[in-house]
Amino acid sequence: MSMDVNKMDVTKFKCSNKLVDFSEKLEIYGEWPDDLSGHVFIVAPFHRRKDRHLFAGEGVIIRWDLQSQDGHIKVHSKKLKTWDSFWYSILSPLGKLIPKAFFPARLSIVGVAEIANTAVVNMNGRLILTADAGRYWEVNPETLETITPIGYFDEHIVSIPLSFFPLVANTAHPFYDPHTKELLTCELKSKPRQENLFTDMLSAVYITSWDGKGTLKHWELDGTVLDGSPHTAIVTKELVMIPDMPFQMGVSMILGLKIPPRKAYPKTQIYVVRRKDLETAQENKDDTVPSRLVTFEGDSYHFLCNYHHIDGKINFVAVQQATLSLTEAIQPDDVKHFSGESYKKKYYGIPWMFAFDPGVLRKVTIKDAELISEEAFIHPGWYSTMLYTADPRELWDEKGYSAIYQVYAGYHRDLICRRQYLSFRDSKSRILTQHELFQDWKLPQQDLPSVVAKVPLDEDWEKLTKDILKEKAENPDTPLSELGKEQEALDFYVCPQEYILDSIQFIPQDKGYLFTTVLSSEGSEVWLFAADCLKRGPIAKLRLSTKVDLGFTLHSEYFENISARESNYNVNRLLSAVRSLTKVPYEFLFNRRDDIVNRKVN
Repeated sequence: MSMDVNKMDVTKFKCSNKLVDFSEKLEIYGEWPDDLSGHVFIVAPFHRRKDRHLFAGEGVIIRWDLQSQDGHIKVHSKKLKTWDSFWYSILSPLGKLIPKAFFPARLSIVGVAEIANTAVVNMNGRLILTADAGRYWEVNPETLETITPIGYFDEHIVSIPLSFFPLVANTAHPFYDPHTKELLTCELKSKPRQENLFTDMLSAVYITSWDGKGTLKHWELDGTVLDGSPHTAIVTKELVMIPDMPFQMGVSMILGLKIPPRKAYPKTQIYVVRRKDLETAQENKDDTVPSRLVTFEGDSYHFLCNYHHIDGKINFVAVQQATLSLTEAIQPDDVKHFSGESYKKKYYGIPWMFAFDPGVLRKVTIKDAELISEEAFIHPGWYSTMLYTADPRELWDEKGYSAIYQVYAGYHRDLICRRQYLSFRDSKSRILTQHELFQDWKLPQQDLPSVVAKVPLDEDWEKLTKDILKEKAENPDTPLSELGKEQEALDFYVCPQEYILDSIQFIPQDKGYLFTTVLSSEGSEVWLFAADCLKRGPIAKLRLSTKVDLGFTLHSEYFENISARESNYNVNRLLSAVRSLTKVPYEFLFNRRDDIVNRKVN
C-alpha cells in the first residue's frame, strides 16, 4: 500500500514549542513485556516559530522509562539550556542585517548557535548530547537538567572565530571507549577553498580525545584535508577512522546566499589513523599523526563498525543514500518537482532528507588501509535510509555484529523540491541511473511507505539484491515495498499509510526489542517490535497526548541504569565566552601549533 504524504500533516515534523518540559504516564496498547527495564534517551530539535530549518533549535532530551507500571510507561522531556536561547531572545536590531539562512547552524552577531540536538552518548553513565556544530553538552540523566558544555572554546579546534561563540565543527557521533575511558571525536579548522573563495570550504582535521575530567587533547592528521564534514568518528580497538562525507558547507550557505557549494566527491573517502600512533605522538609530544586513505563506492552517512578486527581485517556497514542533503531545506521560492506547485509555508525548513533513489547498505572490508571487498544490498522499493540500530552487546563480541536494523523513511514526491531534483538527478552515486541492475528502472509514480528491516550481515548481499529483482519480474503485481517476503534472510515491516518511522533503538534484553518513534497525522507515537520477528508488526504502542508533539526526533541511546552524577567537571559559561574573545581569534589567525594542540588550561 502506498503512502499519501498529503494526508501527513507536515507540521507534526516540528516539536511542539508549547510544551517541551513535561512528564507523562502513557497508556500501553498491546503486549509490553513485564520484565522490560532500563531507559531510552532520544534527542530532538526544539522549534521556534521563526526557525528556518527543521534541525536549527537546541536539543530537547526525552527519557523513556521502560519498566511498566499499572499498564503505563513514564516519559520525561526537557529542553537543553545552552546560551542559544539567551542570545536568541536579546539579539539587537543589528542581527536583522544578517541574511536568514535555511542552514542548520544559526548565525548572529554574537556567533554561531550551540544546539547539541543530534545524538546521545552514554559515557559510562554520563549523558552527553552532541551535534555536528558546537560543543557537546552534558545533561543530568535523572533530572534532565543541563549541566555543562564540554571544554572552553579555547580548548577546541575552532573552525571559524566568530565573536563570543565561534564555530566548532566536529562530529555528531563521537565514540566512547570504556576500555580506555576516553571519548574520541574529531574537530575541523576551516578555510575558504582558493579556487572557490566564497562558495566552498576546506578543513584541516584533528582527532580529539577527552577523558571526562581534564583538558581536550588534539592531534592533527598530517596532510589531510576534508571537502565536507565527518559526521561520525569510526573507532575500533586499533583504529580511528574519519570519513569525508557529503555535508558541504560554504560561506555563502552560512550567510543564506543562494550560491550552492561545489559538488562533493562522488565516493566515500575515509582517513585511517592507528591508535598506537596517537599514543606514540603523545609520548613524544608530537602534534601530528599520519593517516591513510580508503575509498569505496557511494555517498555514506552512517556506519556500523565492529570494534574487534577479525584476521587483521575490519568489517563495517556504510549506510548510503544518494539525492539528499541535510544542509539544504525547502525555501519560499521552491516548487514541488513532480507537480510544479508552490509550497505552503508549513513546508519551509524541511531538509532535503527524502530521496528519489533507493537506499543502499554497503558491507565493506578493509585491511591495512586497503579495500578488500565491498558488497551492496539494494531494495528497489525502500527509499531514504535514515537512522539505524544494532544489538549493542555485539559491539564488544569478537565475532562482531550479526545484523543491522535499518529505517527507510520512504519516497514522498511532495517533499522533493525542484532544486533538490536538479542538484542530484545526474549524481554519479544514483542507483536508478548508474547501477547496472537498475538502469532501466523509472521513478515510482506513487509514494512509497516507510519500512524497518533486519538485514543479516552473513548473507551475500549482491545475491539478495538480485533475488529480489527476480521476484519482482516473476510477481509484477506485488507492491514494490513488499518485495522480499519470499527471502528467508530478510525480516521487515512495511508501515501503513500516514506513518513515518523515525528514531530507532535496540533494547538489549532477551532476544532484543526495537524501540521506535513514529510520526503520524495524529501526532507522535512509539512502536515496540520484537527484534527477532519484525514482520509481526509492533507488539505494543504508546501514544502521546494531543498537547505534545515530539516532532522529528533524531538519534538515541539505551541506559541500563541511571544514577546521580559523580563527576564535578564544570565549565564556567561566562568565562568561556570571555576567553573566546581574548584567545581564539589570535590562535586561529596566527596558527601557532603549540597554542592550538598543546593548550594548558587553568
